Amino acid sequence: MQVTRLLRRLPLHRPALQAAKVNGVKRLVGTKAMPEQTITLSSSMLRKATRTLLSDIDLIVYDMAGTTVQEGGIVYKTLQRAMREDGLKVSDEEMHAWHGAKKEAVIEHFALKAGTPPEEVMERVTRIGDWFVNAIDDAYFNEASAIDHIDIGLLGYFRQLKDAGIKIAFDTGYPENIQQGLIKRLGFDKVADAYISSYQVTEGRPYPYMIHHLMEQTKVMNVKRVCKVGDSVRDIQEGRNAGCGLVVGVLSGADSFQELMNAGAHMVCERVTDIPVPQRQPTLSNQRLPDFS
Repeated sequence: MQVTRLLRRLPLHRPALQAAKVNGVKRLVGTKAMPEQTITLSSSMLRKATRTLLSDIDLIVYDMAGTTVQEGGIVYKTLQRAMREDGLKVSDEEMHAWHGAKKEAVIEHFALKAGTPPEEVMERVTRIGDWFVNAIDDAYFNEASAIDHIDIGLLGYFRQLKDAGIKIAFDTGYPENIQQGLIKRLGFDKVADAYISSYQVTEGRPYPYMIHHLMEQTKVMNVKRVCKVGDSVRDIQEGRNAGCGLVVGVLSGADSFQELMNAGAHMVCERVTDIPVPQRQPTLSNQRLPDFS
């Protein structure tokens, strides 16, 4: 049975609640305080209880691979293969811990671990990095590529968010050319207000710099009105380090429910389209003044 989780941390004087389907019934379960108590909600009440999650959000920053882009973990498998081709021993378990990191940081870690002399590390990083970029470029953009949206209704969902007054941005550990190619291939350029690669800042995730740059690009002043969404622990750490008002983990990619929650996610759901779209905020242009004549 597939379990659907929707969890948000509540104020400290109240237990955190986990919404899960248990024996066909959706329940809100205390995850820390008073775990023996449950509240059972109907589907309609659960939607009502969560539909205001984005009401105070002006900007959502989405990760790409595993969050909005369905690519089967190619990026991590390819980087692992690139390092192995160069003689580095990298197990699946060791690689998992580096999901969401900039490729140069990953390669440098395993090169030093293998005993590469410090003066030769950058040469090895460059060599492996070039092999990786060429392999990813082929895997993502050849005619047989299966790269797609994480959900069939993703673009429609993004348009609903924009209609509700929420700006959409993407950040990634991809090099700029790969990010730009994916943005165009998947039609994200039709909905994105901004996007950025970790290669455009001094440090990628878990540093908060990409989020802060996207705030600058979209003219969002208050980081508490920014939501970060991602599938890896580093995505969650990035959002928390940036000070985002809402940090959401998704189970469509790298890390598990418990790993995302332990990293500090406020909420975890199956995929990005599970987050309820708020009602459209009225603007002065569509508000009618009362007729006093």
